This record gives sequence, C-alpha cells and structure tokens, in this order.
Amino acid sequence: MPKLKKQRVGIIGCGVIFDRHIEAITANADDFELVALCDIDKRKLDIRAKEHEVFGFTDYKEMYKIMKGKMEMVSIATPNSCHYDQAIDALKSGYDILVEKPIDFRNKRVEEICAWAKKLKKKAYAVLQVRYNPTVGMVKEALGNNLLGDIRSVTLTQRWQRPESYFDSWRADINVGGRTLYEVGIHYMDIIQLLFGLPEVKSSATFNNKHKYVEFEDTVFSILQFPSGASGSLEVTIASEPSNLECTLSVMGSEGYIEVGGRALDKIERAMFLNQIFEDKWNKLVGKFGKSLEPNSYGTHAGSCPNHPTLYAEIAKGKGIDISEAINSIKFIERVYDKEIK
Repeated sequence: MPKLKKQRVGIIGCGVIFDRHIEAITANADDFELVALCDIDKRKLDIRAKEHEVFGFTDYKEMYKIMKGKMEMVSIATPNSCHYDQAIDALKSGYDILVEKPIDFRNKRVEEICAWAKKLKKKAYAVLQVRYNPTVGMVKEALGNNLLGDIRSVTLTQRWQRPESYFDSWRADINVGGRTLYEVGIHYMDIIQLLFGLPEVKSSATFNNKHKYVEFEDTVFSILQFPSGASGSLEVTIASEPSNLECTLSVMGSEGYIEVGGRALDKIERAMFLNQIFEDKWNKLVGKFGKSLEPNSYGTHAGSCPNHPTLYAEIAKGKGIDISEAINSIKFIERVYDKEIK
C-alpha cells in the first residue's frame, strides 16, 4: 500500500503522554507535521505552542474551525472521559483521528465513533502501541505456527506501582479517568484478546490495598475462560512497591510454554518445548524480531514501551490500528467489572 501524503497534525492535550506524540511526529517528519496544539491550561499551552512554533488553542472546537484546510489529522491525548466527544466532533469537522486509550468506557460508544468514521469516510485510529512490542509479534507468530500446540492456560500478571500523587489529578475521578483497568490494564488485556480471543469472565474480585482514599480499586483478580476452552487468570495491581515489578504473560500449551515478562511485556523470560523441531523453529523466529524499547518513564512512575513512532509510521503507510480494534479490549474490561463480587 502506498504511503499517504504528508499529514498536518493537531494535538489536543499537552499532558504526560504529549511528548510521545511529539517524538513520533519528529521521527516521521517526512510524513507528519505538527501545526496546532490545544489545552485548557493556557500557561502550559503557551509554553508548548511557543516551543514548537505552532498555533495554540484553549478550545478544541475553535481549533477544528480555524484549522480547517490547514490540518488533516487530530491526535487526542486528553483525560479519558473527553475522548468520545472530541473524536466525534473531529470526524464531523472533517479530520482523521488518532485517539489515546481508552477510547471510551463503553464499547457501544466506540462503535458509534466507528460508525461516524465510516459514514464520513474518515480514518480513525487507536493508540494500542503495545501491539508493536517485538515480544508480542514473537508470540503471535509462534501461535500461528502452532508451536505450543493446544493452549491450556493463559495468565496475565501486571504488578505495577503508582504513587499516591498519581491521583492528585483527574485520574481520581471515576467519571473522568474510569477505573484501574481502563487506565493501566487496558494495553495488556488488549494483547490477551488479540492473541487468544475475547474471554468469558467467570468471576472477579477487586481490592483497594494502597490508594484507600480513591473511590475505586487498585487491584483486580479475575478467572477467565477463552473461546478455545483454555482457562486463564488476570491479576492487575498498581499497589506494588517500590516500582513496577512485572508485566508477565504466561502461556501453557500441549507442546510447550512461553513466558513474556519484564516490566512491560518487553522480554522473553522463558520458552520451552517438548519437540526439538519446535524449539529450533522458535529460535529461528526470535531472530526475526528486534529488541523492545525501554518502558516510558514519567519520573514518579513508569509505563508501557513507547512505540508511538512505529504507530505513526504505520498510519503513514495506511496500516494504522483501526479504532474498531479497540472494541474488544473495552468489552473485556466491561466483562471483568460486570462479574465483580460486591
């Protein structure tokens, strides 16, 4: 597929993830150009707009109106509850969109965004950049080649740390930030459903072990069953100390075992096979993929691997992650909370 023409981009939201988008645009300067910024914090906006020599707006609707004909794509990096309205309004204003996670807290509203994009013949992309971790590509190819045989069990263990100051903002408001899985677990739950299908959630339990003044949980446990019949479990916590300890995906099959770990699903910890032929195939497969990037550091805490440059590069090729791809990860989260033991 041929590359698209150079796209002029406006970013809404100059918060913690803003720099990842700037890095991605800079890394793909032949394909993207930053032309406008928007943030309700005028002081922050003025600093960023001056730094990047672009137009600055405190009202995203004003940006949509004034930048008409001067901008093709909008990257939405605002607090979670803002994404839906800003995405719909961007599409109606004639722009393609790239939306940070979570697209919304309800899968039906993500479907509405998809419907508007289709109706208006605009592109709508999701920031699900963990899919570009080389480790994910390795496991996906191993499964495609049936190196593990029949899958028996899948386990995700995400033991991360978030300081109390993490919630000194909109993230503490359940109506704005959502709950822990929407803010922290979503990228890795997306990988589970991508590789193994959307699971049925048998039961869930939530706990508030550290952030007791916040109105929702910091720890989630769930029992799962996948479409193949394989069993599974999910553990997501932001109560670990002193830092992110692990994000581990363990896959047990009839022919072997693969464990992807590190702090952000960025390292192959173990790969063992009953069959030497399968082990040789695995070793050959691993050589095809590069090394994962170091996880994002935000000073007080760390996050996922910063694959935004790859994300933008794929968009330039016309192969970005369509926003419809985000629906099942939202469904997965909804299922976990629907089965929560009260």
